[in-house]
Amino acid sequence: MGMAARAIGRTGGAAAIAALLLPACGGAGKEERPVAEVYDEKLYRADLMNMVPPGTPVEDSAALARGLIETWARERVLLRKAEENLSAGQKDVERQLREYRESLIVFAYEQALVEQKLDTNISEAGIAAYYADNTANFQLRDNVVRARWFRLRESDERVRRKVEELWRSGDPEKYHELEVLLAGRGATIHDTRDTWLPFTEMQELVPLRPANPTDWLPRQNKVVATDSAGTFYVDLVEHRLKDSASPLDLVRGEIRSILINQRKVQLLERMRNDLFNDAVAKQHVKLN
Repeated sequence: MGMAARAIGRTGGAAAIAALLLPACGGAGKEERPVAEVYDEKLYRADLMNMVPPGTPVEDSAALARGLIETWARERVLLRKAEENLSAGQKDVERQLREYRESLIVFAYEQALVEQKLDTNISEAGIAAYYADNTANFQLRDNVVRARWFRLRESDERVRRKVEELWRSGDPEKYHELEVLLAGRGATIHDTRDTWLPFTEMQELVPLRPANPTDWLPRQNKVVATDSAGTFYVDLVEHRLKDSASPLDLVRGEIRSILINQRKVQLLERMRNDLFNDAVAKQHVKLN
């Protein structure tokens, strides 16, 4: 490798581009010639070198220089066309930037105020009252259930009969006996009685395939279903049908968010009015 090549290797892509563009420059004391011109705009070697990303490989320098020059020229042509065809209002970028900056500053200030002042503690009574007043706005889009089920893989018919007997008994002591029996066979009881589960989601877990779930669910209590994974024993503890009022438990989080947002809107409105009234009182605002 020669001295010139080693020098280019040390200084990187920008130096290589500078070397490639030396013929575009005048001699000592002469004005530098541009490397490209579009209408009345000129691109000089120094401008081009500032466009080179840090760490550009030397071997890519020539192609990169050509690409940067062409990209600059294309952008200038497009900008010229836009300038010629847009109205003065459309080209008033400074006004748009000023309005955007002002909106960002106001937004940042109001967000900081909300974080400092907003009370996000929502009482259970407040949630219940809002639900009672707006129940019609919380309609179910799917059937939902509270349920408990387990799956059994068992070839012994006597064991299966025993399991079903204990499961159907309704006796807490016998259900405890069932839990012990299932634990000994590695069967897990899944319990969603404390949460509402969309019936379509439950169907992904349990092979319940009624033709019309809305008609089927009100007539069910205990259901046995079998597929290749085993036999499923399902207790449908409670259900609500789609298009009826959603249970409060299911929309509690949504209502809390609504109430917090209402407080936020009210807080910001009070703050804006207080600021304006204070400025008027101090004669910082004069409305003629």
